[in-house]
Amino acid sequence: MKRFRLLPAVAFFGALLFGSITLFVSPKETRSETERRLLAEKPGFTSENVMSGQYFSRLEQWLADHFPKRERLRQARATFGLDILRKHECNGFTEYRGSIVSLLKHANEASFAYAGERFERLRKKYLERSGCSVYRALVPDKSSFLRDAGYPVADGARMEELYSGSLPFATQVSIREGLALSDYYRTDSHWRQERLLDTAELLLKTMGKDASVLTTTDFSKVPVEHFLGVYAGQSAMNPEPETLYYLTGGYLDECRLFDYETMSVIPMYDPEGCDTRDLYTLFAGGSKSLLRIDNPKAPEGALIIFRDSFGAALAPLLASAYRSVYLVDIRYIHPDALGRFLKFTDQDVLFLYSETLMNNSQGLR
Repeated sequence: MKRFRLLPAVAFFGALLFGSITLFVSPKETRSETERRLLAEKPGFTSENVMSGQYFSRLEQWLADHFPKRERLRQARATFGLDILRKHECNGFTEYRGSIVSLLKHANEASFAYAGERFERLRKKYLERSGCSVYRALVPDKSSFLRDAGYPVADGARMEELYSGSLPFATQVSIREGLALSDYYRTDSHWRQERLLDTAELLLKTMGKDASVLTTTDFSKVPVEHFLGVYAGQSAMNPEPETLYYLTGGYLDECRLFDYETMSVIPMYDPEGCDTRDLYTLFAGGSKSLLRIDNPKAPEGALIIFRDSFGAALAPLLASAYRSVYLVDIRYIHPDALGRFLKFTDQDVLFLYSETLMNNSQGLR
């Protein structure tokens, strides 16, 4: 009987020993494709690292990142926490009405202030005496639609207030009321292009443009199957893939997208050539510093959009009313270089940023 009492302890230490051996002898990945991040590297054992305490903290991160069957354990933990224990969240994620949501809980006021400093530099350098009409619109984070359901998420009104403080020289266009959780992908942070016609119409009308093309064009929805967004892997919830759509038809078929990085025309949508690990990058070339959409069917006039990734899906719709639409991402191009490519003279300028980026704006130059 005594032997049987020892079995649990023997099994535990056997599993621990097996896991440790497997950890050190198995090949190591450098990147987690599901989480879309680099995995921790094994720290070097030096007296300096040990004395500072960095060695052990980095070793702990390395062990956590490379533990055998780590993905299975992450999925099991998420399932147990959300489905069995009925927790509201697991690792900052929750599932609400079939949609995976990363909970943005607090407004980072310092981040909004930093972005405001970047925007002020743009104003002084290009906009102060340009004659341009300047507007701002803040894209709500998915989690903001869970506030009324009792989830601990940041106050959208406070976010709008902070954004206004970052861009006091721009006219506010509030797009929050026209959006809902269903306008975003189930497994991703981004919004769905086919659900943005009303948002684009509101923006165009506020900027004094005719939006009738959007309401009269018979757009076609082209499906791209098996889309799994960034939240699918980060949450470890193992959701079913969904369908991503992009719009074609009417003036969109006549538009051309020019990439200033390659100085060439590229596809407006590129489901084959985009990063297949992130199909959302099929919109407007993905992460690009400076692009121009030319619409030969639109009246004369230009729109300059300072944007993050959300602008890639919306810009083709705004191009319905402009001969040229410029997409500027100052995470990838220094603002001082813009004068070589753009003329800020009597044009419309839209600052279109998401709450997600504004709450973590350190990448803006």
